[in-house]
Amino acid sequence: MKTPMTTLAQLFTRIALGLGFLLPVGDRLGFMGAPDSGKAAWGDWQHFVTYTHQLMPFTNMYTANIAGLAATIAECVLGICLIIGFKVKWMGLGAAIITLTFAVFMIFSLGIGAPFSYPVFVFTGAGLLLYTHHSFPWSVDALLNKN
Repeated sequence: MKTPMTTLAQLFTRIALGLGFLLPVGDRLGFMGAPDSGKAAWGDWQHFVTYTHQLMPFTNMYTANIAGLAATIAECVLGICLIIGFKVKWMGLGAAIITLTFAVFMIFSLGIGAPFSYPVFVFTGAGLLLYTHHSFPWSVDALLNKN
């Protein structure tokens, strides 16, 4: 049943989840502050790749760099598409998959508490909830479906 509250909830979820992907991308590209400034988690690409390698200790730094680049591209696409409302259902599923994968790597490399220090499972749940919706008012999808 579509109500004004569910419409507002899915819009809020889309925007929050989209920003939740784009802001960390900005951080690893240096837009959120310098490393060790207290304003950024990484502050630059090298610190992000080092963290990626920490989550994937079975890889070398070159592979961690490639994995970090792939994750960054995926997060950019997910973030932008969620905010504008393009292919929301599938972007929600993609968001759930990428965040669940991140959580698994965090658990194996940093311990069970690590993903709970961040909203990793909340992001996974939000993505799955978006995947269960069938219409997305105030979205590019809605505009495309009208035509």
